[in-house]
Amino acid sequence: MRYDLSTIVRRSQNPRRKTIDIRPIAPPGMLAQALFARCYRPVVNAWAAVLPRIMAEYERSIAMRDGQPSHLTIGAPDLITDSISSLSDLLDAIGRELSDLVLQLLPELREWAARVESWHRGQWRGAVLSATNVDIEAVLLASGTPQSVRDSIAWNTSLISDVSDQARQRIANIVFAGMRDNRPARDIARELREAVGLSRQRSLRIASDQLVKLTSSLDRERRAEAGIRTWKWRWSHKKHGRPEHIARDGKVYADTAALAGDGVLPPPDDLPGTLPFCGCRSQAVLSLG
Repeated sequence: MRYDLSTIVRRSQNPRRKTIDIRPIAPPGMLAQALFARCYRPVVNAWAAVLPRIMAEYERSIAMRDGQPSHLTIGAPDLITDSISSLSDLLDAIGRELSDLVLQLLPELREWAARVESWHRGQWRGAVLSATNVDIEAVLLASGTPQSVRDSIAWNTSLISDVSDQARQRIANIVFAGMRDNRPARDIARELREAVGLSRQRSLRIASDQLVKLTSSLDRERRAEAGIRTWKWRWSHKKHGRPEHIARDGKVYADTAALAGDGVLPPPDDLPGTLPFCGCRSQAVLSLG
């Protein structure tokens, strides 16, 4: 639901300032932790849980192959082929099981996205109230579910599936290379645990980035609904920040080039929080002129 916050403020207060800065909204890390715990960790844990099944099949395949006389295996690769086929069949079956798990996680993902939207709505209302003394709660409640929330649910569904698919591919590479090189089971088991660990680390990074992506999109939607077309770039102060983002810190930008001028810059090539693992924020600047 669109409304003109500038007009509302001018009518209620007759302010002397030309612009009002509305404090930026910084999402707490606990929301990223909740996304990981509820939607990504179950998939990672599921892969960790099936490692004994994979190792049992690996050890069985190695034992079956090594138990044959050499004159039966040389020039007759059927045993090796059968072993690889059985491992492949097992990984395919596990992959299907985890695809079902991803679908089962959709309610958790929807609930998380709704929680973030509700939190952001309260933060935006409070920031506007603090800056302008105007309470926009009724308007926000009438606005319905932002498109950003639906987009985030779809994006995370794809990412959760990708985490599972990538774990499967890593595990497949390890066991098939182990079969080829006749590697000891203990070495394969260690590498499989490391592969799952990599999936866990990647999932943590994704969850953190996806929280920034969703809240940054909500920032833009809330501004657009309020008729606010200008904003300040706020650098995240992350270690190893992008030089171009550091240089933009504190500068005022417009949503379109047509609105630039008088100290307001045209929109940059990328927006705060849109590039991978960018933690920068946009701070709404309400124009009263």
